[in-house]
Amino acid sequence: MIKWFRRAKLSKQLSVINCFFVLIPTLLLWYSMMSSTQRTAIRTREQEAGLRRTQLETEVERIAELCNLSTQVFLNTPALMNHLTALKRGETVDSLELMEFYREDIASLEKIIISNPDLYQIRVYSSEEDIYEMLPILYGAGRMERMPWAQEEIGSGTWYLDYTEQFFSDSPPTEHVMSLITDISAPSVGSVGVLEVSVHMDEAMSELYEENGYSFSLLLSDEGELLAGVCPVSTDSLVEIPYTEDICIYRVGGHRVLIAQSYLKEFGCRYMHVLDLSDLDHTIAQEAAVLLVVLLIAFSLMVIIISRLTRQMLRGFYRAFDGMRAFANGDIDAVVDVSGEGEAALFAKELGGLLDKIRQLLQDNLEKERLAQSLEIRALHNQINAHFIYNVLEAIKMMAEIDEEYEIADAVTSLGKLLRYSMKWEQRNVMLRREIEYIENYIALMNLRFDYVISLEVDIPEELLTQRIPKISLQPVVENAIIHGAALLGADTTISLRGRIDCERQIFLIMITDAGKGMDEETLLRLRRQIAGEEPTHSSSGNGIGLHNVHSRIRRSFGNRYGLEIDSSLDAGTTVTIILPYQMREEKTE
Repeated sequence: MIKWFRRAKLSKQLSVINCFFVLIPTLLLWYSMMSSTQRTAIRTREQEAGLRRTQLETEVERIAELCNLSTQVFLNTPALMNHLTALKRGETVDSLELMEFYREDIASLEKIIISNPDLYQIRVYSSEEDIYEMLPILYGAGRMERMPWAQEEIGSGTWYLDYTEQFFSDSPPTEHVMSLITDISAPSVGSVGVLEVSVHMDEAMSELYEENGYSFSLLLSDEGELLAGVCPVSTDSLVEIPYTEDICIYRVGGHRVLIAQSYLKEFGCRYMHVLDLSDLDHTIAQEAAVLLVVLLIAFSLMVIIISRLTRQMLRGFYRAFDGMRAFANGDIDAVVDVSGEGEAALFAKELGGLLDKIRQLLQDNLEKERLAQSLEIRALHNQINAHFIYNVLEAIKMMAEIDEEYEIADAVTSLGKLLRYSMKWEQRNVMLRREIEYIENYIALMNLRFDYVISLEVDIPEELLTQRIPKISLQPVVENAIIHGAALLGADTTISLRGRIDCERQIFLIMITDAGKGMDEETLLRLRRQIAGEEPTHSSSGNGIGLHNVHSRIRRSFGNRYGLEIDSSLDAGTTVTIILPYQMREEKTE
């Protein structure tokens, strides 16, 4: 595939690339939509499971409170407690008292059961066997033996969940009963009976007995025993699920299920609601398949359209390439001609212009060759003139020494060094040592013009003498100091040339100071603007054109961090500071 792509035409390559970058967003869009749909559906199921859990917790709390309240009412009935105590002691109860107890107290307690439809039964079992039973409240100890929970140790305030009872032998069994069993004790005689408050679990918590595939609810003990509910899978797989109040997704019996848990402190067990997500996954899978087919059909149509448009768009480019190929094969007069508008026509026009420029460059190269020959001859002529000037100056120097005109001989020597330095071609940046020698010769010549002496005071660290600066960059500054400083004084003066290194900023400074009259603030600001190029300069003396040229040359050589700064005030002289990059590595001397 990679080899085919590399060898294919540009139109096919662009078609493949466009289709690829269309396919990726299409698949990402499909995945994003399906993920969003699935997250939304699962979030809805989580909300439903959380609501069911909250409802069951509320219902359990209500049933437990009702049973506890009913238990307290019975235990706080003095007539019932006195009757049970009398039975325990074996006292004989008069028939009239029994009838009155039945009509008054038992009937009143029975109304509690009738007035609460959530209650199934409230039974009081005496600790004695042979008593007068008063249905449906008071029974002998023999009746209690028929109850499933009677085989276990009876504790006070103990819940027994989801059992089947057959209280009377001739009555049908009652399923899904849960009871709150409380031992009844009297201070003087101990246990006098057992109180049972019963509720129909399939009515109070009906969802425990609803089964829909792998969607079910159940109650589990701390040991993992199934206490209530219908469980189509092994409880071992459910016990391994850690308890958490968060609603989480697990895999049970090969099915992806949503599990919501809660600990029912009233019953001392764990409630677990399992919601099967198989139907949701199946529905989302069907929707994803349908959407993917639709997107792939749209993608196929888009591939066909993109391929045709790409071939049509590149037709003009291929024609332009044909014209360029003909030019490359030697047809200098080849013309690229593409009609129409758009990128192809623009490309052809630009390519035609490029070919015209190439033809012009070929012609220019011929002209440059002829010009180069002329320049070689001129350079040879200039070299002959320079040697002639040096020889003439050397002859004048010798004549002056013969006549013992040593001042003239020294002046000629300085002039020769100055001309040799300025006329000699070399690289643009030179050592600072060479520039200082040039300045010394320049000042020696300038002293011939004046009746007073201009001295040069040089204070440059040794490590700066090998630093590179633009050639003839100090002379315009020194000349400016002589013309606008020393010359105006008309007396002996000194121009100071000092150097300083700033290692932290990796720069070095050359400060040229004169003892002239200086300038006012307005003139200084105007000169600063002229140096920076913010105000036009003229060729007349004193307008800063020399300083501007030096500033511009330094910036072109080293960057905008460097250049000239000027400070001055009236009757205090002027200082021009040249800022240049400091090379930490010591350069070789010339």
